[in-house]
Amino acid sequence: MILTLKLSISGARGIVGESLTPDVLESVLRAYANFVSKGKILLGRDTRPSGEAIKNFVAGYLMLTGFDVVDCGLLPTPTLALCVKHSEACGGIAITASHNPPEWNALKLFDSNGLYLPMEFWSGISEHGDKVEFADYEHVGKLARCEDCVEKHIEKVLGLPYVDVDAIRAREFFVAYDGVGGVAPKAVLELLSRFGARVVAVGTAMEGVFLHDQEPKPENLSQLSELVRIVGADIGFATDPDGDRLTLVDEKGVPLSEELTLVLAAWQFLENERSDIVVNLSTSTLLDWLSGKFGVRVHRAPVGEFWVSKKMLELGAKIGGEGNGGVIVLDVHPVRDSLTAVALVLSLLARTGKRLSEIVSSLPRMFMVKSKVNFSGDFKRVSDEIVNRFPHKTENFDDGVWLGLEHGFLHVRQSNTEPVVRIIAESTEESEAERIVFEAKKIVEKHSRS
Repeated sequence: MILTLKLSISGARGIVGESLTPDVLESVLRAYANFVSKGKILLGRDTRPSGEAIKNFVAGYLMLTGFDVVDCGLLPTPTLALCVKHSEACGGIAITASHNPPEWNALKLFDSNGLYLPMEFWSGISEHGDKVEFADYEHVGKLARCEDCVEKHIEKVLGLPYVDVDAIRAREFFVAYDGVGGVAPKAVLELLSRFGARVVAVGTAMEGVFLHDQEPKPENLSQLSELVRIVGADIGFATDPDGDRLTLVDEKGVPLSEELTLVLAAWQFLENERSDIVVNLSTSTLLDWLSGKFGVRVHRAPVGEFWVSKKMLELGAKIGGEGNGGVIVLDVHPVRDSLTAVALVLSLLARTGKRLSEIVSSLPRMFMVKSKVNFSGDFKRVSDEIVNRFPHKTENFDDGVWLGLEHGFLHVRQSNTEPVVRIIAESTEESEAERIVFEAKKIVEKHSRS
């Protein structure tokens, strides 16, 4: 059954009762119990209806194998990761399927540093999970509860030197917020309150009913866009169900590309502190423009939050993330974090005194086009033909094939969780990005066995 799960760096995902069953949960937990050192494990979950039952199953299993468990309740994933990092915990588990539909759930596993477990764990899960020693009655783990995790997260964000709390308060921002029915409102609304912002919000009930399609993409934010226009808000924020991604709506009610969240957050960071930037290979080259503005470098990692964080730690880069609205600041912790993103974007607006639309209009215009193709074949042949077909300045083969083009990039990669090839192109002209994707798609289809 475990083979039917979607296994990736960020965890094990499945449909509850179909691919995510008690047997599967036990297999993953057995491997985890053998992988981490004995100690204290922190648990948190999002608002999905299955979350409480899965949390209780996870807690019971870990306690029976000798781990102490701290139940943090409803909690954003980045908040859990922060509490793991800044405590004596040996690990943490977030029970969330992020942007997947409500019938899905997942286990996201963290080590003692608040980092996702390496791919070696997932690829060798059967080796780690052959058997586990259960505790005798005197050594069964203890259960405790944590009530101050959100406060710890907020205090960490407010203490960042590049978050100007006084300037934000002086602007008296009027914010529209869409929490989609996920777990992020618990922390985001408190942070906005500490900034002195007036807030009008939807999707904050945290009762497990999602307001709309869970992924914070512009096409899913029509309600937030309308809300911004109706109430005259300065900005709109949208988070995904577990609170690690943020998308913006400007004061005119225009939803912005998720790619811009990291660009704007990094802009504010770099105005205060110089650091190289780490992004994944599918992230916009607007970050290259920004790095040139501040005299720093952009480093690209394979797709996946783990790989970005890993490279940031290796290089000592303090700012990074992914173009899906994920912002990572190492001074907080090595995971994507919507709270840190909110604080950086508001600091940018407060420092410049400009409206969001003004700042965005000052950026170079880039157009990104995405597609995917069902694929079963030799990807090396695809890669070779892509390299020969498209003139390019730089190339990278860490995750499929990535070409740095004259005015953008092309990234063609195999999915880690399904039999498809994903194609992403960016250019200064939308028609050029569409042409590149069209031609790359033909190459992929040519080498796919029907």
